[in-house]
Amino acid sequence: MIIAGGAYHELCQFPPDSAFFGSGIRAAAATETTVSSRNQLHTCIGPADKETLETYAATFNFDVTTTEIPETVSFDYLHNHSNPVLSPAEASNYNRKLSGVSGDAILRFGLVEGTAIVSGKRVVYDPQSASPVPFNENGSTADELALILNRNEATQLAGEDDLESIFTELMAGTTAADVVVLKRGAKGAIVRTSSITTQIPVFQTESVWGIGSGDVFSAVFAGEWAENGEDAADAALTASKATATFCRHRSLPISRAVVESVPNSASPTFISPHTTPPTIYLAGPFFDIGERYVVEEVKHLLESEGADVISPVHDIGRAADYDSPEEVAQQDLDAIERSDLVFALLDHLDSGTHFEVGYARKEGTPVIGYTNDFEMSSETMIRGSGCKVYEDLSSAIYNAIWRAYA
Repeated sequence: MIIAGGAYHELCQFPPDSAFFGSGIRAAAATETTVSSRNQLHTCIGPADKETLETYAATFNFDVTTTEIPETVSFDYLHNHSNPVLSPAEASNYNRKLSGVSGDAILRFGLVEGTAIVSGKRVVYDPQSASPVPFNENGSTADELALILNRNEATQLAGEDDLESIFTELMAGTTAADVVVLKRGAKGAIVRTSSITTQIPVFQTESVWGIGSGDVFSAVFAGEWAENGEDAADAALTASKATATFCRHRSLPISRAVVESVPNSASPTFISPHTTPPTIYLAGPFFDIGERYVVEEVKHLLESEGADVISPVHDIGRAADYDSPEEVAQQDLDAIERSDLVFALLDHLDSGTHFEVGYARKEGTPVIGYTNDFEMSSETMIRGSGCKVYEDLSSAIYNAIWRAYA
């Protein structure tokens, strides 16, 4: 399989982690043992990292064609469910063109540092961009084209908001895709072809490492559909299982035997676009700028996954806004009673948050907790009362959504 994609440094602050992968290297590594031919990677690289890239190519048995850039791009994530900050700042102005990329089976990713012009029989395109560019805008061609998009990318490329209108425009409009795979995060994916629409479940795992998971999904789908000739829906199902394996273990390559074992250890979940969103109560301190930032960030993440969030600081207010403590406390407790789940921010041992957690458990409401530094001696009652506590945001957010929809 031919892959046009990035070779990037990936840095995460919480939890601390560093890797040298990017979409292109990760795709080539993920599919080493599942595609029928040796992978060929086309990518950009800075001089300082060329030897490292060659080592990766030897380790994961792929060929590589490089275009030099002044400095390899780095993605810096505050946490493992955040949007990254890119460096160097001028990377988006490198404007490199990877041309002459042609073959029977091609996976093309969007590139920070330029664009890949491809021509193939079966081509998979994953723009991976907040401002996606149409596949054929740079002159790329495909006999058969599959698009892998998240909801934001699909909405922008189609110029439509309604789900059915998005599919219609992407398949009948100027893009003329033969397959559209719409990724929906914790809620699964939808595959649309000219003849059928298929629901693809996400496979639940306790640990969810989000950085690079989209690369794995696209790589395995491309390997199965473009290289191995599988049906699009079957390819997407295999890709979903492979993604669950990566999110849980982070090991590459992903073998077919491991993928086939996923249903035995993970719950398949598909949440319909028409399902009523769950209500999640966001419990946590908000008394300084750091605490307030975390509340804002988690509220945004939960809402981006489709939940309705009740946040006391946003929806109820501070105690100073009321005539008595009893008045504000009752509103908080009433909100917990009408919620499907409580998401608790457990750092700083906030007494109000702990009380809300205890009240929720007494009411039988499930609790998902997040803490950057879990102190077992201080949190015995939290875990002991059936709360699930995670030390990374990606795992906490995904498991909260799955539990709230259950």
